[in-house]
Amino acid sequence: MTWSLLVAAVGVAVLGVGAWWLGRPGRATGAQETTGQAAPGAETFRLAFRGYRMDQVDEVVDRLEARVAEHDARIAVLRGGAGPEPTGVTVASVDSLEPTAPTLPTTTTSAPAAPDEDPPPPDPGPAADQGVDPVAGRPPPWRPAELLVPVAYLLVSGYVHLHLVTALRRGYLSQGVQDQQVFEWYFGVTAHNLATWSNPLFSDLQNYPDGVNLMANATVIGLGAPLAGLTLLAGPSVTFLVVQLLGLALTATGWYWLFRRWLPVHPAAAFVGAAFAGFAPGLVSHANGHPNFVAQFLVPVILDRLLLVADGRRPVRDGVVLGLLVAWQVLIGEEVLLLAAVGMGVGALVVVGHGRLDVRRMLPGVGVGVLVALVLVALPLWWQFRGPQSYASIWHPPAGNDLAQLWSRATRSLGADPWASAALSMNRTEENSFFGIPLWVAAAATTVVLWRSVVVRALAAVVLVSCWLSLGEEVVLHGTPLGVPGPWALLEHVPVVENVLPTRFALVAVPALGALLALGVDAVRRTVDRYAGAPGPGLALGLATAVLVLLPVVPTPLVVDDRPEMPAFFSEGTWRDYVDEGGSVLAAPPPGVADARALEWQAEAGWAFPLVGGYFVGPDGTPERGGQYGASWTPLTTWLSDVAADDTVRAPSPEELAAYEEDLRAGRVDAIVLPEGRPSARSLLESITAAFGTPDRVGGVYVWDVRSVTDGAG
Repeated sequence: MTWSLLVAAVGVAVLGVGAWWLGRPGRATGAQETTGQAAPGAETFRLAFRGYRMDQVDEVVDRLEARVAEHDARIAVLRGGAGPEPTGVTVASVDSLEPTAPTLPTTTTSAPAAPDEDPPPPDPGPAADQGVDPVAGRPPPWRPAELLVPVAYLLVSGYVHLHLVTALRRGYLSQGVQDQQVFEWYFGVTAHNLATWSNPLFSDLQNYPDGVNLMANATVIGLGAPLAGLTLLAGPSVTFLVVQLLGLALTATGWYWLFRRWLPVHPAAAFVGAAFAGFAPGLVSHANGHPNFVAQFLVPVILDRLLLVADGRRPVRDGVVLGLLVAWQVLIGEEVLLLAAVGMGVGALVVVGHGRLDVRRMLPGVGVGVLVALVLVALPLWWQFRGPQSYASIWHPPAGNDLAQLWSRATRSLGADPWASAALSMNRTEENSFFGIPLWVAAAATTVVLWRSVVVRALAAVVLVSCWLSLGEEVVLHGTPLGVPGPWALLEHVPVVENVLPTRFALVAVPALGALLALGVDAVRRTVDRYAGAPGPGLALGLATAVLVLLPVVPTPLVVDDRPEMPAFFSEGTWRDYVDEGGSVLAAPPPGVADARALEWQAEAGWAFPLVGGYFVGPDGTPERGGQYGASWTPLTTWLSDVAADDTVRAPSPEELAAYEEDLRAGRVDAIVLPEGRPSARSLLESITAAFGTPDRVGGVYVWDVRSVTDGAG
């Protein structure tokens, strides 16, 4: 262990010295003397992405001079050899003899685009390699074949979800425990609320009669509402699969679009980098049941709009679009937006520190965006933090990344050891890093070689800071605390941020690593092609290197197990004989974090009855307004859960039975339902029978009609 740490320290030192050597002022000055370009500080932020190679400029100038000389010669012939053209001859008269000569590409100092149009796409041209910024340049033009890029990403997403696609109705992502069932409930209840003109931010179908604050949970309303029609027609399980499939594919497509729009790299390099950004181990891990983290497709679009706001050409229009995008992302996943803001903030600090970003120029557009977003989400945010069943914060156990997780392999990566992966992460849905050693080497090499680029420095800073934050309160290596404090100790009590699991900050590094990978592949392409004297071999070598780098993070299909069989009691509508309007159902044991299968009963029954208890986040009832997972425990729900956990019969005493009956009345319970064949079914059957008598056995369940207890009969 010690030797590996020493080797790593030496490697970091070597990379640091190399970065300093390549980026020291003397080298930049020499480049300026050679090319005649301005110093980096004199360039604008836009020029950090878009510039021109001096050899291209010289070539264009030479062509112009040759064309002018040819024009002069022809004019001289027409005038009978009278000598050079007098000054009275205009450029227009010359142009009338020959087509217009080629001109230099328009620079950023030219007239701005029309107010109702986006800036024109960047002109073609490879990145500069000997100028001030080694990644300056304009992206090559888009090609019709690139329309197939989203299709390719969708095929990869289908491969990841292969087992769920082939078992849509009967399978579920078991490594997410019960998360898929919960998100299906969110999609279903959102569609039900919209169809019945109910409050989309609240539901009492769980935790009856107190209900659930939907904005205070990861209900993905921003996707559930647009897809409500699909949910009502095909069911929430179909909506869940559609969101999962499109979430990964659109996220990768969004990053591809951003890389192609702003980075001067070959389309194939952008494709590889965006593929990692969309299908990194962290996103595949969350695909086990967290569609709010899978669907990150708005993040690259928001970043693109921020870059346009920084340009300052159309602050009102760009600000309005920015505000709309941010508001939509709030309704899809606030945590993703918060993580993205941290990454963008870190990158912006680097760019501002190098004088490439005028913050004052951004203020009007950002101000418009903030205003638009607040108008749209002010009420939902108030409801989330101050509305019924809201809470202020929720405690999480230490959830930092193990240091070894940063370079190891995830459970769903090709050739991984699942047990070794499990030892480094909190669960299968939170394997947020697992980048592999080759990717770290490639990112470090790209950073060193292209260190003069402010963009590369910003990307490297995002990677390092986000991974550092993901380590939590104390650095741990292979489960052993090293006694080194982590940065999370400074943030664990910051409002809003305190609700984020530290391990998730590693997700911020994913698109930054993807961008570095794209820049690295393109750097290999340009370097090899320059020495080869012809295009082709450089791209092949760059892509081959990328394949080797990404082999440790190639995903494998997610694990799917069979769902419990739906009882005919619900599918055939028999439940209507036992539940009156205004009454509820109590599952034995009540649904919770470990077992949320009862939530599927409601979807099968058309959301016609509420459930006592549930799997959600709500208030814990303390004056501090802390949050907790699931409903508050009552004597009745505690008894049922203890019987199921211990698989032991527990007959209640008269005093306990009186408390249980009071709980039934408080929850307006009409029926207690125990599915046949569930774990601990025999112990639960005998215990409940001892309390409430012999049940009816119908439609695959045992059901106790307790309306006489709750005064709900007749």
